[in-house]
Amino acid sequence: GGPKLVIKGLEAVRTDWTTLARRVQRELLMRVLTGQPYEAFLKQVRQQLVCGDLDDELVYSKRLRRAVADYEGNVPVHVQAARMLDEPVRRVSYVITTHGPEPIDKQRSPLDYEHYLTRQLAPACDGVLSMLGTEFERLSGGQLALF
Repeated sequence: GGPKLVIKGLEAVRTDWTTLARRVQRELLMRVLTGQPYEAFLKQVRQQLVCGDLDDELVYSKRLRRAVADYEGNVPVHVQAARMLDEPVRRVSYVITTHGPEPIDKQRSPLDYEHYLTRQLAPACDGVLSMLGTEFERLSGGQLALF
């Protein structure tokens, strides 16, 4: 019973996006396609995020294609996080903090909620909301730069 949502080519199916961005995009799509209200939902998600209620959904997980020492020059954030670990890994789980990427097992700094608002939630939602002539920042209740 009920509608089934099949998604291809959006952030909701990409494993290099956070669980939060994927979950919110799926829920937003379902609400839009079934005619349910979504503005209050987006405001609630934003509020929960900045209050720290969704921290468990903010973890990135990325595979390293080569040894950490082999990365030179412009080092990707997941490699920066992997370098903080005491042992070599093939996959690193990390968060973005106010001091940059940190592996979840060694997180010391507070989470950078502005990063998650502007680099995860806004793009995931705007992919849907742009078709409706609006954007996440306008509907979620405030300027993102304030957080």
